[in-house]
Amino acid sequence: IIKGESLSEGVSEGEKAILVFDHTPFYAESGGQVTDKGILTGDNSRAEVLKVEKKDGIFYHTVKVLSGGILKGDKLKLDVERIKRFSTARNHTATHLLQKALREIVGTHVEQAGSMVNEKVLRFDFSHFEPLTAEQIAEVEERVNEKINEFLPVNTDEMPIAEAQKLGAMALFGEKYGSTVRVVNAGDWSIELCGGTHVHNTGEIGCFKIISETGVAAGVRRIEAVTGKGVLDIANSDDKVIDEISELLKTNKKAVVDKTRSQVEEHKALKKELEEMKKQAMGSNLDDLLKNAKEINGIRLITAEFTDYNINDLRSLSDDIKKDNKGVCMVFAAVAGDKVTFLVSLTDDVVEKGYHAGNMIKQVAKIAGGGGGGKADMAQAGGKDVTKVKDALAFAETLL
Repeated sequence: IIKGESLSEGVSEGEKAILVFDHTPFYAESGGQVTDKGILTGDNSRAEVLKVEKKDGIFYHTVKVLSGGILKGDKLKLDVERIKRFSTARNHTATHLLQKALREIVGTHVEQAGSMVNEKVLRFDFSHFEPLTAEQIAEVEERVNEKINEFLPVNTDEMPIAEAQKLGAMALFGEKYGSTVRVVNAGDWSIELCGGTHVHNTGEIGCFKIISETGVAAGVRRIEAVTGKGVLDIANSDDKVIDEISELLKTNKKAVVDKTRSQVEEHKALKKELEEMKKQAMGSNLDDLLKNAKEINGIRLITAEFTDYNINDLRSLSDDIKKDNKGVCMVFAAVAGDKVTFLVSLTDDVVEKGYHAGNMIKQVAKIAGGGGGGKADMAQAGGKDVTKVKDALAFAETLL
């Protein structure tokens, strides 16, 4: 019994300590597989195993005593949490099948670059130079499930490393192994050196589903996947999402795709119609904007505030004005909720006089608590205080 940094004769209820036994069924975290958890029981005690670590061949059990007390020399019953252990084993064996499938489908250059296995998910990092295609992911997933459904026997044996190498056992690159190694063999299809826990038959995995494939470093990809109940959990979650979508679209599950497609097309048509209406409105506003322009030092200043336009609309409006006009400076503001976006746009001849839209926008936006920048002929910026929009537009006059 170890409490803190010292050996102890006992540990009491509510206390934490590290216990060492003459033997244990608990798996200590290593090789990417998480630790087992579980319960210890004695004649007058009960404790929870929080984690198990292994160092120099010794297993250190970090526990919290739930009731009674534990003394040095006590005999305890060690119960591993079964569902966690078996779920982790499923994911670990599936990781071996995944690596083999990747080497067959993606290429023999694939080598393990790291892994993490717990009761919920498996994560496998591997050497590869580009993202997997959707077709490759589907094929890898299919191959692993094919091997699961073949109910291949999974055997673990200890043997000299030379013998393991003759069998073709996969080893981790750069990993140091002793003269005797543990070989996990799944039906002579996947053969790897491994010290983790595994199923006795690939059929126990149930099924395998890849949930993501991403890049984590140069030349290293990562696959995350689930097995067994994890696949059911994803299916149930997806069903819930589909149910919610069906309810929103007021249709049944089978018609969701068709109804969504119809809604998307309708949205596109309405958006196009709205854009046309905006253009027409812009056209009618254009003449009014030019009529109301203020001439300052030979430059016509146009300022306007819009609530139904976005920044792209303002850019389009300024381009239309620039087509047929010279000597114009435009300062526009698009208000959306509690935010505002400013645009300063200058005709080329105004730029040639030494004015710079990027410098002007910084001063205009500052009035409304914002900032931004851009090129000499056009710039945009955001603002935080919509109550200051009119002040900002008025300030633009001083810049000319």
